[in-house]
Amino acid sequence: MRFSVRELVYIAIFGAIWGALEITVGSYLHVIFPPLADTFLVGLIMASIGVVVALIGRLFVPKTGSVLMIGIVAAILKMISIGGVKLGPLVAILAESLLMELGLLTARRPRRRSFVFAGALAITWNFFHKFIMMWLLFGKGIYEVYVGMIRQGASLLRIDVSYAVVIIVVLLFLRIGAGGLAGWVAWDLGRVVRDRVAR
Repeated sequence: MRFSVRELVYIAIFGAIWGALEITVGSYLHVIFPPLADTFLVGLIMASIGVVVALIGRLFVPKTGSVLMIGIVAAILKMISIGGVKLGPLVAILAESLLMELGLLTARRPRRRSFVFAGALAITWNFFHKFIMMWLLFGKGIYEVYVGMIRQGASLLRIDVSYAVVIIVVLLFLRIGAGGLAGWVAWDLGRVVRDRVAR
């Protein structure tokens, strides 16, 4: 897929916005949230923001691959930020942008339902991210990560750890719901922004 110079500029702009938000807002959230909430809330918030920005970018560049390229720009900016290279956020940004691309393939043209699905699919990665990264980086087993997630989820939801299945289902569906909502917001907000720019 070829992009015009104008489309490449839009890709760079939205990628820069996503990357800048990761560097600034993401760092700030890590400071204000306690470690226990940090694991769940910060990742969820930043993933939702990324979905909104990237999908709005898709409305400006309605071509397959544009969201992935926006994600690549954001990942590069995150990589060269003051905090240095952190593999986890880079993988998350690229995985989310790729999943959004896959979700958008369900419709030939941008549609609200495809945006909602793309957002939900992208933020679902946030659930599996820790399992994969802890295994790749530290060699921790899935069961060990699962137990940690259950304990953190029980604390956040304020229920007993014996409700492990409930905790896992709730944590997963919270992410799916947040992703779908982010896609919905991106569709409405993006069209408003696009129309104003067009004027």
